[in-house]
Amino acid sequence: MIIEKFKSHLKTKYLYWLSFLLPALIFASYFIYRNQEILTIDLGQQYIDFLSFYKNNLFSNPLNLVYTLSSGLGNSFIGTWTYYLTSPFNLLLFLFSNSHLPEAILLIISLKVGSIGLSSFYYFQKFFTGDNKIFALAASLAFSLSGFVISYNLNLMWLDSLILLPLLLDSIDKLFVPKKHYFYLIGITFLLWFTNFYTGFMTLFFGLLYFISKLINYSFSKKKIISQYFIKSSLGTTLAACVLLPTFFEILNGKIHSDTSLSIGMQFSPYQVFYKLTIGAFNFTEMEKGLPNIFLTSLFTLLCLLYFINQKISLKEKITSAILLIFLFFSFSFNPLVLFWHLGQYPVWYPARFSFIFSFYAIYLGVQVLARTKQFDFLSKLACGILVICLGIFLFLNIHQKEFLNQTNIILTILFLLCSLLIILFFNYKWIPVIFFGLVGLEVSINLLASLDNISYQKNYDYSNFTKNVSESINYLHKYDSGTYRTEKTFTRSDNDPLSNNYYGISNFNSISDRSIINLVEYLGLENNDNSFTNNYATPLSDSILGVKYNIVPIKNRRNLPEKEQVVFTSAFYRPDLITNKVVKSFKQLQIRQNSTALPLLFVSPTHKKTKFYPSMPATNQNLLFDNITGKKTNLFNSLYLTNPTKIQNVKPTKNLNEYKKIKGKQTSAIIFNISSFQKGPYYLELPSNLDEKTTSVVVNGHSLNNQDLGISTKLLNIGYYSANTSIKIIFYLNNKNINLNGVRVLQFRQSNFNKIIHQFNKRQPVTQQTSPITLTLDYKAKNKQILNSTIPYSSNWLLLDNGKVLKKQKFAHTFLSAQLKKGYHHITLIYIPITFIIGILISIMSLNFILVFRPKKD
Repeated sequence: MIIEKFKSHLKTKYLYWLSFLLPALIFASYFIYRNQEILTIDLGQQYIDFLSFYKNNLFSNPLNLVYTLSSGLGNSFIGTWTYYLTSPFNLLLFLFSNSHLPEAILLIISLKVGSIGLSSFYYFQKFFTGDNKIFALAASLAFSLSGFVISYNLNLMWLDSLILLPLLLDSIDKLFVPKKHYFYLIGITFLLWFTNFYTGFMTLFFGLLYFISKLINYSFSKKKIISQYFIKSSLGTTLAACVLLPTFFEILNGKIHSDTSLSIGMQFSPYQVFYKLTIGAFNFTEMEKGLPNIFLTSLFTLLCLLYFINQKISLKEKITSAILLIFLFFSFSFNPLVLFWHLGQYPVWYPARFSFIFSFYAIYLGVQVLARTKQFDFLSKLACGILVICLGIFLFLNIHQKEFLNQTNIILTILFLLCSLLIILFFNYKWIPVIFFGLVGLEVSINLLASLDNISYQKNYDYSNFTKNVSESINYLHKYDSGTYRTEKTFTRSDNDPLSNNYYGISNFNSISDRSIINLVEYLGLENNDNSFTNNYATPLSDSILGVKYNIVPIKNRRNLPEKEQVVFTSAFYRPDLITNKVVKSFKQLQIRQNSTALPLLFVSPTHKKTKFYPSMPATNQNLLFDNITGKKTNLFNSLYLTNPTKIQNVKPTKNLNEYKKIKGKQTSAIIFNISSFQKGPYYLELPSNLDEKTTSVVVNGHSLNNQDLGISTKLLNIGYYSANTSIKIIFYLNNKNINLNGVRVLQFRQSNFNKIIHQFNKRQPVTQQTSPITLTLDYKAKNKQILNSTIPYSSNWLLLDNGKVLKKQKFAHTFLSAQLKKGYHHITLIYIPITFIIGILISIMSLNFILVFRPKKD
């Protein structure tokens, strides 16, 4: 009985199963062949850490998803959760161990790709009857493995919007039929906002444009339909207020503050978009600064053109469709439209993030042609022939314009165009639907291979080894010291290592980042860019100020282990200034060192001075911040500017001071300084941002320094820990024709002076207890008026209670939480209350009640 029912089900629903399984298996097979190695770029250096944090906390400690000290110096995690982690597919992570997260992610992305195919087929099949539904299967395969999916699959949080896009259009279509579908549009709108508000906005805006185009071509009852659309869309939006409201305010503190200059111009010549119709039109360069990924197979490219000359489609439909398609096309390059689609920000990597909408709409137009045509007329066949010839000539004439426009890819593209032309010419042949589907399947498979072979992927065992070894150190550290403190490493796999390895650190990589924190770490000379920062270029002074109590460092003999067991880093920094720190524990590959001078995260200062930071003066800024914390006036750095080289090799001075020029381009060029150390202690080379690895390679006493990414401000590079009167040889090798050494100086940190001050200061500090991820407490008896300062970022969501009474919040150093304390005993409680999140939840509940109360009785 059950078998018979299953056979009956397969007989009627097998196309649905194929629409899901085919794209999922084609996609997964590629990575299974590559040993399930799917981690690359942001997926391997950002998203996997968010997913790991989500997996480790959702059920065991969900308050960490509200606020966590593991996100940078401490931050709300709600915006991060709503942008990256709300997809229901992520629940599959709980079926896998932490060491097998790469395989879990491969499964999730494959299932999402399959779901794109399933939802697309569900939408497209309604335009066909009988055996012709195989055309809908081909269309769903073309979209589920389109150029956008192949190129941007690593941004797995965007893929849910592609699943929901066909369902959104279907829910809009159903507004135009008498049968009521009360919850359909409401539910899809909610899911688009909830699963990823960013691509959800793009999809919903396109839905509005699609709705307008349907209205233009619809002849009656427009008033009722319009009211239904806007009411249901509004209800779906308010239902998602729980994620939209807090995220909006977090964005106000983050990305919206970055500079965006509006210009009325084009980012590139629009005709270049047609390069992307070729097979294999993707590589690493295209990921960073490329063209829109609009690949949709040769057949649907031709069918999109045929839509506008098909005699069975009304002129009004053609005009509205043309306007919408042209609008999407010019949105790729016209700056004001680029900004609009991307919520007011030019994309940093991954250009034209809405290009999936263009591909879907072009396929949709092709589907309309297939659904209304039994045989193509002479004009259609002629138009297709001309288009194939023109595209072929266009691609060969521009073969040197892009890296991916190689001879193989162009020949393959033309071959598929010619095969597509043959299908158009003999469209009335009995087996055309099957051949049509087979050609689409073959083309998307070859495009997948040709595109993804251009990208390199990380080894899964590199991720597993790193996580295993760092977690071993962190787990030991939590038992050794159960207090509240920060930990850092002299190496990184990802800027989000604290999230995946369960410790409070400094480094952070997030599209939703607090601008004030990024500004502060730049002033202190730590590595940073628009949406990330790390503890690289740190000093003992910056470590102590920011509460870094422990550092994890690699052990040199780890290289003796088998390759598949070694901890592999994406970057490592030379920190001989940690040599005097106590060794807490040594493991097989890593070692924990304790910083006895670390400040607690909450501390009491005698005064509250306004801190004025100076651009590109990290040592000065660190010193100023320390003085404001301790109430002292100190000079913790001895300095010597490098102005008179001991020796120059194949260079000559120019008319400008401290600027040198190569004499012979192919020979080694070097500028050498020999100096003696001043006092015992750690030494640093203060390098302006123009002296990165593109300009110079720096070697100090035989050790090559890491000046790979100096950003836009001066950095401090640790060059050793020396006794007094030790010879220091500094060599600058020229990697360019010119070098300017203005602003370069050697700094010696006066560690003994610093230790005396900080140890005395720390003796008087209260002990902070973290009672939950969103609450901290401390007790303190003030002999006079003092300032409670912290290195916890300021937020209006923090509630400070002093003996049960609300304490007024202030900002310290333009960044941190602070408050004034009166004389006497204080029991201080800090509670993080996500006000906008709570308001959003209330709005969502009210919206849900309204939806249920006023639903039609017969729905």
